[in-house]
Amino acid sequence: MEGKIEVVVKAFGGLRAHIHPFPLRIELPAGARLRDLISVLSEAHPELHSELEQGLSQGYINILIDGRNARFLGGLDSELKDGTSVAFIPPVGGG
Repeated sequence: MEGKIEVVVKAFGGLRAHIHPFPLRIELPAGARLRDLISVLSEAHPELHSELEQGLSQGYINILIDGRNARFLGGLDSELKDGTSVAFIPPVGGG
């Protein structure tokens, strides 16, 4: 596949501090997967890399693709399309 897509990235909780501007727009090659987006984000925002890596490996960061949990869409192999919105949501505590 040739061409490019643009993905809108949002992060919430403590992750939001690492995303500038908000929301972030990332250009990827057509046919890109969620893992490709995470790789680009990690390179462009190194301070986000360790938090994403740890949160994803331990399963406490939820990723929503157009409002649907990526775990039910193919996980890191979920294909992204032009205009897709991806949200990274860490756990939020309070009381």
